[in-house]
Amino acid sequence: MKKMILQTCCCLSLLSSTYVVAQENSSESKITDSLATAPPKEPKNNSVKVDFYGFIRHDAFYDTRQNIGAGENIVHLYPRDRALDINGEDINAASKFHMLSVLSRAGINVKGPDILGARTSGILEGEFFGSTEAGINEFRLRHAYVMLDWEKTQLGIGQYWHPMVILDCLPNVVNYGTGSPIFALNRNPQIRLTHQFAEHFKVIAALNSQRDFTPNTVPYRDSGMPSSHLQVQYKSSRFVAGIAGQYEVLRPQLSSGEPPVVNNERVKSFTAMAYARVITKPLMISASAMMAQNASSLVMLGGFVGYSAPGEPDLFRTMNTRSAWIDFQQTTTKPVSFGLFAGIVKNRGVDHPVEGRVPATYGVTSSWGAVSATPGGRSVDQLWRIVPRVDWSLNKMIKLRFEVENSVARWGDAQIDGRGKGNEFNAKNSRFHLATLFMF
Repeated sequence: MKKMILQTCCCLSLLSSTYVVAQENSSESKITDSLATAPPKEPKNNSVKVDFYGFIRHDAFYDTRQNIGAGENIVHLYPRDRALDINGEDINAASKFHMLSVLSRAGINVKGPDILGARTSGILEGEFFGSTEAGINEFRLRHAYVMLDWEKTQLGIGQYWHPMVILDCLPNVVNYGTGSPIFALNRNPQIRLTHQFAEHFKVIAALNSQRDFTPNTVPYRDSGMPSSHLQVQYKSSRFVAGIAGQYEVLRPQLSSGEPPVVNNERVKSFTAMAYARVITKPLMISASAMMAQNASSLVMLGGFVGYSAPGEPDLFRTMNTRSAWIDFQQTTTKPVSFGLFAGIVKNRGVDHPVEGRVPATYGVTSSWGAVSATPGGRSVDQLWRIVPRVDWSLNKMIKLRFEVENSVARWGDAQIDGRGKGNEFNAKNSRFHLATLFMF
């Protein structure tokens, strides 16, 4: 009897152990399956995942001529107009050299819990470019952007690339300006809604504010309304194309004159762009054309002109800008690849200048001294640029990039419409630019 009881206990113990092991294996199976198919009535993702990214970048560049630029000229915009001394020698026909590491950046990629049936994520990114010319080397905000992604719709809120900066169709130049002043360069606070309404088609609608790349945000804020953007894009694995438009209203002054008189004058501007990218085995070809107004907020050639008269409110007119560019990039798995950028931007001035008043230009391009409507001043009429480049990837983390940026800016006497005509001079500059990147 004792022997039978002992055998029974051993069997029960063995069965119990087997059952426990089976339950543990079954639980592991359920956990693994739950990663693929979430249980009903529970959110798909309740965790927060944080990834760090960035790169250390060093830039060394040599210019054959003095130029107008930003960030101690790391962003090269316009070769300077001639400035003659008493002997007729051009003061600006002098070379310059500089090295900086201020473009080094760090960022955080955040993936958050599901909310309202949408996946949540965010980007927080900064660099050491500074927010002003005097603040070079200081840390500044680049992106602070939150995204909610549903199956076909994305809502983005925060500071990010301006919708006119098309990440699917960018010039692949080495210069930090990404093709400016021929192509748009801007990041701004915005609310952006993207909807995929067909397999390859999506529409983007956004409301934008102004923050960086402008000397004064007051005219925008005093307008009482945001900038608006609408874009339609087709995108497949080898082809991207789209059209985009932006409408913006500024109120440059609340009052004019002394004693002050209320000024309700508005600057209304519309910008339209078409772009395309084709990816083939030997080459990736990207191109864009833009008809812009008040393009200085995009770090392009332009702005707006004010016309003043004693005892009357100032009148304002927006400047027109035309630009086009094309970029060729070799597509290869080899460590070394080649590319070429070419583009042109044209200052078309204002359509209806006001005669008999004192003109003055506004915008960051005017602050840099590249456009003027004041008699006796000088203004850039157009700029064209050709940039060959080579990239050398030493491994997945370290890359060397070198380009020769050849720019020609045609300066002329300032007209009351903001254009440069008469007494033209072609200012030429070649920049030899080497960038070293350590990516992490």
